[in-house]
Amino acid sequence: MVDPAPDWPDDAGFELQGLEALYALDAVLKLDEAWNAAYQARDPEALAPLLADDWSGFFPDGLMVGKAELLAGMLTNPPAQLAFERQAAQLYGDTAITRGGLSADGVAVQGFLRVYARRGGRWQAVAVQVVP
Repeated sequence: MVDPAPDWPDDAGFELQGLEALYALDAVLKLDEAWNAAYQARDPEALAPLLADDWSGFFPDGLMVGKAELLAGMLTNPPAQLAFERQAAQLYGDTAITRGGLSADGVAVQGFLRVYARRGGRWQAVAVQVVP
């Protein structure tokens, strides 16, 4: 069961109202789950359409990568078992953020904050910040 926002106040940032907000939140959470599945499967072809062409990622070692670099690097050094945890999301109009944690081989290794934007009626990931 996904908890949409366990630590945020009920009125934080909602510009969309009623069913429109619920549908948008559902779309973002599904996109986030698709990202997790593609990453776990190490499937760049499944992840590519979820990321905007101008996507950027910021990692704990100070490295910043673009979409092409992330997709190319997905096949190197895959851990035996990945598990995504603590998924939560919040909407801010045509922008949404999700956050969660990642365990590799049963050990918690990362937290992340992903940023999504709705452009031309379609949600895509535009950034991620990963922390140890």
